[in-house]
Amino acid sequence: MLSIEALSDLEEEILDRFPDQITEILTRCNRNDELDKLLKMLQMEDLLEPENRIESYRKGKIVVIGETKVNENVLLSIAKDLGLSKDRFEFCLDYEAAQKYDFRKMQYAPSYRLILFGPVPHSGHGKGDSGSIVAEIENHPEMYPRAERLMAGQELKITKSSFRMKLQQMLQEGYI
Repeated sequence: MLSIEALSDLEEEILDRFPDQITEILTRCNRNDELDKLLKMLQMEDLLEPENRIESYRKGKIVVIGETKVNENVLLSIAKDLGLSKDRFEFCLDYEAAQKYDFRKMQYAPSYRLILFGPVPHSGHGKGDSGSIVAEIENHPEMYPRAERLMAGQELKITKSSFRMKLQQMLQEGYI
């Protein structure tokens, strides 16, 4: 592990070289089919939308799934403050209910626009061969609407802040 000084020196050197080498780096990653890995590592995966993403209605349903202590009405109030209709939202905010939630109803369904995930069980209806339902949906954008994780720090968590920030991000992108 590098010291703070060494890390700072490395950062400076990378930033100096980056403008001249970015095209080469992107080309190499693209040829090696590693562009998605690079962007994910840089936390910029939103820059590369899957070509085979299912088409859905921009004003479609926004599904919020995962355990939280935040009341549904509070989340709806946040959405309303951002100019989003409460009719667009579908909630499943109980951990046990999330395990029984049938995600297959969202397959190839253009009326569903976005899934916002909080903490959910790894097992669940429709997870297929994936390790969790979140992974199943993220790995199959050709079948499911876009999925986003609601995070508080490094933790999957539905808070008022994580909910508001994710909706603001989606609005700024023009996605919802």
